[in-house]
Amino acid sequence: MLKKYLSLTLAVIVIVILGAIVGLSACATEEEATQFIYAFASDRSGVGDIFALNQNGQIVDLTNTPTADWNPAWSPEGRMIAFTSHRSGNSDVWLLDVHNPDAALSPRNLTNDPAWDYSPTWSPSGQSVAFASERDGDAEIFVQHLEGDTAIQLTFNNEMDRLPAWSPDGKYIAFAAIRNGVEKIYRVRPDGTDEQVITPGPLKGTSPAWSPDSQRLAFIGWNEEDMPGIYVIGPEADNLDMLFQSKTWIGSLSWSADGQWLTFTSWQAGNHEVYALPASGGQPTRVTLNEAWDDFLVINPQATFTPPATQSVVQAAPALKLPNNPNFAAGVNLADLGMTYLANDLGFDWAKGYVNWGTVEPEQGQFQWIDPDNVVKAFGAQQVKVLLRVHGTPTWARPADTALSHPPTDLADFANFMTALVERYQGRVAAYEIWNEPNLDYEWGNQSPDPVAYTEMLKTAYAIVKKIDPAALVISGGLATTCEGSATAYGDLSFLQGMYDAGAKGYFDAFGSHPYAYGRAPDETDPWGLSLARVEDQYKVMQANGDGDTPVWITEAGWVLQNSWDLDEHEAVGVTQEQQAEYLVRAYTKVEKEWPFVKALFLFNLDFSTVPWYPAAEPMRWYAILNPDRTPRPAYTELRQMMRGGGKE
Repeated sequence: MLKKYLSLTLAVIVIVILGAIVGLSACATEEEATQFIYAFASDRSGVGDIFALNQNGQIVDLTNTPTADWNPAWSPEGRMIAFTSHRSGNSDVWLLDVHNPDAALSPRNLTNDPAWDYSPTWSPSGQSVAFASERDGDAEIFVQHLEGDTAIQLTFNNEMDRLPAWSPDGKYIAFAAIRNGVEKIYRVRPDGTDEQVITPGPLKGTSPAWSPDSQRLAFIGWNEEDMPGIYVIGPEADNLDMLFQSKTWIGSLSWSADGQWLTFTSWQAGNHEVYALPASGGQPTRVTLNEAWDDFLVINPQATFTPPATQSVVQAAPALKLPNNPNFAAGVNLADLGMTYLANDLGFDWAKGYVNWGTVEPEQGQFQWIDPDNVVKAFGAQQVKVLLRVHGTPTWARPADTALSHPPTDLADFANFMTALVERYQGRVAAYEIWNEPNLDYEWGNQSPDPVAYTEMLKTAYAIVKKIDPAALVISGGLATTCEGSATAYGDLSFLQGMYDAGAKGYFDAFGSHPYAYGRAPDETDPWGLSLARVEDQYKVMQANGDGDTPVWITEAGWVLQNSWDLDEHEAVGVTQEQQAEYLVRAYTKVEKEWPFVKALFLFNLDFSTVPWYPAAEPMRWYAILNPDRTPRPAYTELRQMMRGGGKE
């Protein structure tokens, strides 16, 4: 897959050195394995691998497998690395003896559960590993002995516990926990007792890391202005210092065994690079600079670490991000606004956010703009164009005992809301998508979809948008691909024709479509229309109605991954991670080059796997191109390479 393309991309990768030219090898030789200074994870080989710097200044690929490896963690004696690997088809914790020259060929599978395990951390004795696991239906903290085959669950709740860090004195395991929608640092004893919150007041926190003496705890925190920084708390609970503040994302914090350095990952140079910060504070030193995603730098506890001088870090080639095509919107659907910068990292220039009328105007005339304000602010800060989907009807504006998706009883109420919405974001929102999949019963209030009623809603929105903000585009609500229809769905082609019969022509700037391919390759055409090519049939309906000059916007498209959970109707159409990557790259290439009538493709989705409000078995998590630990899936790596390298022929 993508052999010609990947070879071109890898040819421009510049490998970082520490005072010497770096060489890559498939595995460590016995001499090289005698001492590694640090290890880190990177997709510079085309997929995630664990790399290490040896005493000769060489960076060695320790794992070198066609499947992804991430999250390295050194054992206390510096002999073994625990890491997360997807080589068994899901995500497990594996162990690698780096002093064994043959170890790279045969690492040991520590955890072996159908659910995803990730983010390992060692006990001080080196005999157990704590990790996050989704086997309880959401991320919790577990511990497993190296010689055991059963993991003990330490935390129990309905939200997300992740990123465990075992204190060197063995007394506590710190972790990042989301409680009531807010992420803070907690600690628990290794037997699961005495759980306490550590981070004070309104300060949020993630990625905890203990000092070698266990007296202080560093973490990534962010304040009410959402500015991320590196904080240290301790020895006393009221001792809190901020060592470093960043304007861009930072994470993956780790402490050197001598207490002199804190290492972290940041998106400071247009890439994910690893940095070293003096534990006393000051300015960080960049350790890598590469076109790839470098992350999770951990210093060998038995090694002496000195960060490279600025001049010794080889500069990477300029980013190959292509100029944005003004005639094509490449975008993503995303859930966590903190991930917005990843649209830029991918090379995309659009992102799709959501505004729920039901929560913005819970009482008639009383507006609560915090959610859409945050969306528009986050996207604007990254200079990403905003597609805002409008959906949801307040209880006061729909019949009693009906669902949020029910259309409003009086379109005048919807008109008033759209007026307030467009006036507030005039010049800041580039496009509005009106409703979601209105040809499905459950997206139309659990009643039979009505193309005539939907068209009246669309016409109302269009008139208001064009009056207040003529430059903003109006996209019709993306139709679900539904063949000829069913008891719970209106056939998409018939619904589109019904819209034209009701006078929809001229009341949308682009027709919204959700042509999910149901596991089929992008070039495959399904006779029932269950494929990406359904947009061709939809466009033929548009042409037949004299509307061939209006483009199609694909506002959702993606492939769901195979996994251990029952995903209902999504279960039978799952693909492998490698297929997801291949299909998405081919889809973007095909749509832009072969279908001139399609002017946008928004990936579904970037990061729904990482947010706490979806349980492990939620299908939307498995369409994501990030793993639950926010590491990139192969689809992310290859889409980024496509956008920065120009794609493949």
